[in-house]
Amino acid sequence: MLTSRYKDVFNRLLHPLAAAIARTGVPPSAITLAAPLLTAVVCWEYLRTRATMPFCLAMAAVGCLDALDGAVARAGRRATAFGAYLDAMCDRYVDSLVALTVAHVSGYWLLCMVALAGGLLVSYAKARAAMEVAVSNLEWPDLMERAERSALFLGGLAASALLPWRPLGRDLFWWALVVLCVLTHLTVVQRMVRAAQFIKARRR
Repeated sequence: MLTSRYKDVFNRLLHPLAAAIARTGVPPSAITLAAPLLTAVVCWEYLRTRATMPFCLAMAAVGCLDALDGAVARAGRRATAFGAYLDAMCDRYVDSLVALTVAHVSGYWLLCMVALAGGLLVSYAKARAAMEVAVSNLEWPDLMERAERSALFLGGLAASALLPWRPLGRDLFWWALVVLCVLTHLTVVQRMVRAAQFIKARRR
């Protein structure tokens, strides 16, 4: 929701940095591909060290690349349809790597997999609708977009590491996962309803 509603604001904030990077000649696709590669390194370190706060901070930094590659492409006038496709595919790899790694470390396999499935379905709901009718990314200001999902996931994990509070005997990350699972799958339903409206209206 925040990503869609405030996309122009984010783009303006990123423009000076993106323009500077674009002037160096760095291809936007290199930034895109760096995200899953860096994620793999960060996840491997988390599996080795079990150090939660460095993992959360590192993944927050990697998450900035998700917006930066597109901004660099626009600033250098190198935006392409394949670039957008590559970005979406790399995002799915990043989400999967993070969910699998944290599931292994925390032991919360079921909740992490339900949350991951919800995130993948949120993305697929829009992509599949676009195969039926023309849609715009700006038409999907839904509840739990990728930025919100990542913030809740990493925020819950960090809070669990910092705070010993265990409501009803469960740590804060467990509760964050429960909330994430519920809200993410509600977003899937929200997008299915929106897609049904688009398809019905635009196929007349």
